[in-house]
Amino acid sequence: MSESHENRRIGRSAGIIGAATMLSRIFGLVRDILFAQLFGTSLAADAFNLAYRLPTFLRRVFGEGVMNAAFIPTFTQHRIDQGEEESSRLASQVFWALSILLGGAVLLAMVAAPWLVALFARGWAGEPEKLALTTHITRLIFPYVFLVGLAVLVMGMLFARRRFLAASLSSTIFSLGWVAGAVVALTFAEETGPRLDYYCYGLLAGSLGQFLVQLPALRNAGITLTRWRGPRMPELRIIGNLMLPGIAGLAVVQINSLADTIFATLLPTGAVTALSLGNRVMLLPLAIFATAVSSAALPALSNQVHTDGPVRAKASVSFSLRFLLFFLIPSTVGLWLLARPIIRLLFLRGEFDEESLTMTAAALGFYAIGLIAFGCLKAVAPYFFSMRDTRTPVVAGAVAMVVNIIMNAALYKPMGVTGLALATSVAGFVNLALLLAILARRHGWLESPVALPAVRMSLAALFMVPAIQWISPLLEPAPGSGTPAQLAHVGGTIGAGLLAYGAASLIVARDVTREVFASLFGRALSRR
Repeated sequence: MSESHENRRIGRSAGIIGAATMLSRIFGLVRDILFAQLFGTSLAADAFNLAYRLPTFLRRVFGEGVMNAAFIPTFTQHRIDQGEEESSRLASQVFWALSILLGGAVLLAMVAAPWLVALFARGWAGEPEKLALTTHITRLIFPYVFLVGLAVLVMGMLFARRRFLAASLSSTIFSLGWVAGAVVALTFAEETGPRLDYYCYGLLAGSLGQFLVQLPALRNAGITLTRWRGPRMPELRIIGNLMLPGIAGLAVVQINSLADTIFATLLPTGAVTALSLGNRVMLLPLAIFATAVSSAALPALSNQVHTDGPVRAKASVSFSLRFLLFFLIPSTVGLWLLARPIIRLLFLRGEFDEESLTMTAAALGFYAIGLIAFGCLKAVAPYFFSMRDTRTPVVAGAVAMVVNIIMNAALYKPMGVTGLALATSVAGFVNLALLLAILARRHGWLESPVALPAVRMSLAALFMVPAIQWISPLLEPAPGSGTPAQLAHVGGTIGAGLLAYGAASLIVARDVTREVFASLFGRALSRR
């Protein structure tokens, strides 16, 4: 298969995943809007957001992070070498092994919830009400890890077979269930306690739906989940050995998260929630573009490494980076310039007040600085995963962790939530630079150009600044204006910025623009 054909295949797959992810993220934004209306940046909001981080650690270890990074390359090679029947058997064994691991981990975590909460919430040591509420929420939502972990593994199986649509749309079911819980809470409960419980029940319902909705597509892909026969397949041990350094790498990431949370609990009430909401808005373009490219590229890279060696794989990494930068560079500019209007549009209602708006917008702006690094990491890391190297990302992540913690300690007092967000962004660039340097040292520089196209796309993105600064005051809504006026302001300003970027990119970054759109819409477009 030619390099251009593989690039188009990755681009089209990323487009499918990105479109499905966008739908899921839209419902996710609806959920966050309802959450802000229900709880604002109150004690209850902080308690939920901290509690949610604890099961998220296990979900990332046994789900979309380490599990699939170890599973997809092994599954792809096993399918090429052994055929469909044996690959289906491997998938089944991994499923049941993960079920046992997740079940035990969830039960243990629910028992240990008070100690886990105390570990994360060091700044709340003198606030027993916060600690008790956070412990209650932690125990209530921890079972979702079991359901989502299995759902994401099934998603990885479908991705490995390049069945992207059903797997990607399953995330929308998850978001819909959570939105339903928020609507029930808003409609049928007036007190904070019952509202939190209904909100958590929606989370559990959504995670169950995400798992169940993928099973028909899995059967159509020829994978059947037969009963557990014990850890007899050598590939299970291979996957386990690959997961161990990956788990260490996730531990590094979670130490970062723990450090951010500890420092946030030392700030005034609302800091934990402001960081969480700002981060989630930043994750919207990251999920639509970067996660989509990462999910589409890993099966392709695994196949290329196994059949053609690292040269073809590096070419795919170069394309993935150019593809991502085309979208992430203007996203960074837009989020930085429009952080406050975006947060005002999404969350300023109910319990979410002006103080909440100021904190959350500041966090979003400084998280946006790291958007390019966070996105490009999702293009570079799969290269190492495809070569069954889950150790190298651990080393780079550990260095970035140290940078993050040092900057947190230095910046949280003078800068507040913005200092914590800035530390995370800088650490992301350190992580990316180290991975690129290691890749170049071991396997040579990327054959296809990335740096010069990035400079050209950055120049194109600069044209967004005057466009946004010109149109924004014209569309600025009057104080007290409702959602339609705010939506017109944000939508019109974003539209003007994108038009300016699109026109400039056709002039100063024409080759990359044609490459990206050709990969999304087919070869014919590239000939126009």
